[in-house]
Amino acid sequence: MISLGIDIGGTGSKCVAFDENGSQKAISYVEYPLEAGMVNLPQEMLTESIKKVISDCVKTLPDPDEVAAITVSSFGESFAAIDKEGNSLGDIILYFANAENDEFDELVKKVGEEKFMRIARILPDASYSLAKMLYTKKTAEKPVWKFLFVAGFICYQLSGNPVCDVSLACRSLLYDVEKQDWSDELLEASGISRDELPTVLPTGGIAGNILPELAEKIGISPDVKIVIGSHDQIVNALGVGVSKVGEAVDVSGTCECIEPVYASIPESLDFQKYNFACVPYFTTGGYVTYAYNISAGSVVRWYRDFFGDMLKKEASDKGMSAYDYFNEVCADKPTDIIALPFLQGMGGTPDVNPYATGAFFGITTATRVGDIYRAILEGVTYEMRYNQEKLAENNVRFEKLYACGGGAKSAKWLQIKADILGCDIIPTGSDETGAMGSAILGLAAVTGRDKFEMAKQFAGYRETVHPIPDNAAIYDKKYEQYKKLRKVYVEAVL
Repeated sequence: MISLGIDIGGTGSKCVAFDENGSQKAISYVEYPLEAGMVNLPQEMLTESIKKVISDCVKTLPDPDEVAAITVSSFGESFAAIDKEGNSLGDIILYFANAENDEFDELVKKVGEEKFMRIARILPDASYSLAKMLYTKKTAEKPVWKFLFVAGFICYQLSGNPVCDVSLACRSLLYDVEKQDWSDELLEASGISRDELPTVLPTGGIAGNILPELAEKIGISPDVKIVIGSHDQIVNALGVGVSKVGEAVDVSGTCECIEPVYASIPESLDFQKYNFACVPYFTTGGYVTYAYNISAGSVVRWYRDFFGDMLKKEASDKGMSAYDYFNEVCADKPTDIIALPFLQGMGGTPDVNPYATGAFFGITTATRVGDIYRAILEGVTYEMRYNQEKLAENNVRFEKLYACGGGAKSAKWLQIKADILGCDIIPTGSDETGAMGSAILGLAAVTGRDKFEMAKQFAGYRETVHPIPDNAAIYDKKYEQYKKLRKVYVEAVL
């Protein structure tokens, strides 16, 4: 049996095939042919890209008839607006686009920030779907039949049924998290009707069978089930095996996101004011939140580009990749340098300040490129500890952290994280945890197997990284310095 996991990103999409034992059998990726600087994605472009990655992936399988399920997960905050005939009413406005508009600002004033936070359990912001919905209703040439969140839109294209899952509904600002239903109060205030929204299914629910004509074109059975996945962060957590309170996943890529599971929604609205979300984690009764920093892997990439000419030759002479070489020259001990890693502004949690910039403190004539590299890794991790501290103020903690993404390939960075965050770090063996999480949902949907048990079996963990007490003691002192510098510096640029 084969399950296909679809992972829809902002620059491209992939399809990965896994068998019932968690073995990866095929993979296909397509980058969208978008012009530089575009923040909109044409619906037709996305649809054709998904059909292509599915078809290309299936073609490499020994027996396409083994495909039993296709599960679709995606980024959040975005949607496709369609009319009654299923025709596009405009491009998909991507999650990082600026969607500020007067209608949304007036709505927040009318409803009140606190009401939004009590119902949707997130701080109202124009980055969420609702602001884009109001803009679309105002500018669309025809009435909107459905607003379909990206994963649900592709499920609709594959099955003909308009659905979404709970986690993507939570990124809309219209979902009542505690009641787990669309909020009548917020719908009435915003002028969005229930009929314009998709049916909310549990994450991993079956949307329907694949459309017969599409199945024939791809070369798979018309009995293949189309399964609604989730927000990409949720399937990343599942893909590494996060299943209970006290566990978390650290997804380290261009940005870094830590997702802990916690038992109940914090009473204080400080949680929402810090920009932390409350998202039901499957049917466990628990929740996850997203603690994230937009400047993580992007700062490492800046280091690569800034010192590129100097380091590329050395790396090439040693037959190493640039990043492997960085880890080789990286200082072995905690540095005396404090790096504020806000090279793209301060975005994410718990603070947003687009005017913040990066800074290095403590550089001397003895500083070498390897010291700066380690200081960057430390600075990014200090910022995640700051998030960890704010989470703990609201009784959200984690003792076990699973690591995935590009940053999880660096043994140096994993040790730094263990030392600064004060917990065990368990790196996973798969590079495709999001697609794997989606595929697990598909297998669970068609077989009834427990998704968490499958995830633990499929993840392929590498050796656990434990904190080094001597380093941890140094970092505890350095972190206090980081917080003082962070406070003074951020206030200075306001």
